[in-house]
Amino acid sequence: MNKEKLFEKYLIDCELQKQISGQGNPNADILIIGKESTDTSKDLISKTIIRCRDINERDAPRLIEFSNHTWANYQKLINIIYNRESVFSDKWDFEKYAFTTEMNNKPSKRSRLTKDIKEGINQRLEFLKQSEFIQSFPVVILACSNYVSNNEEKGYKINETFRVKFDDERNEEGQPVGKHFYNKNYWFYTHHSTDRAKLVIHTIQLSQIKKELFEDMASIICKHLKLTCSNSGK
Repeated sequence: MNKEKLFEKYLIDCELQKQISGQGNPNADILIIGKESTDTSKDLISKTIIRCRDINERDAPRLIEFSNHTWANYQKLINIIYNRESVFSDKWDFEKYAFTTEMNNKPSKRSRLTKDIKEGINQRLEFLKQSEFIQSFPVVILACSNYVSNNEEKGYKINETFRVKFDDERNEEGQPVGKHFYNKNYWFYTHHSTDRAKLVIHTIQLSQIKKELFEDMASIICKHLKLTCSNSGK
């Protein structure tokens, strides 16, 4: 599988269907899908595609924006997973280790599930489902909270989009092994493909963190990728 060819096809599809591409390293093992971009510029889609096509810029370290708590936490999570520390004091470099995109194709300053956004997310899910590039990642982190569902009432959107199933095997306490619930604000659920080659994690928007959640999530990802995790996110 040539991921660069899949990536170019993905960018062409993004142009044709007016879908946000995302950014980062297309050859990474981890895909992070957040809620939506806070960049509301009209040229965001074309701007990110241009950046993605520049092999020197697509995953280059970028200056830290102290108001962007989500990206700060992406950096912390990647540091734990890959047992590393950034060599930059003023830049984020997590995009060397992950590709990131959004669940809502329409940039917004607020995370509100309006009728238009719901319809857009359903179209986005179909786009992600059909993309060979998106489907090629062995680890997908859906850090978009209520923007995607996986239940009988609202639909098994995660299962259908990523061809996985919730880890419903029971542990010694009789609880599903895929459910990691700390409180109503901090939780994540794990899903695997039938052959166990793909891990999909559904969790909260990562603008806030709970140390235990980050460490537990990182441990599961490390096990899947056969890595040795660190126990902190410096």
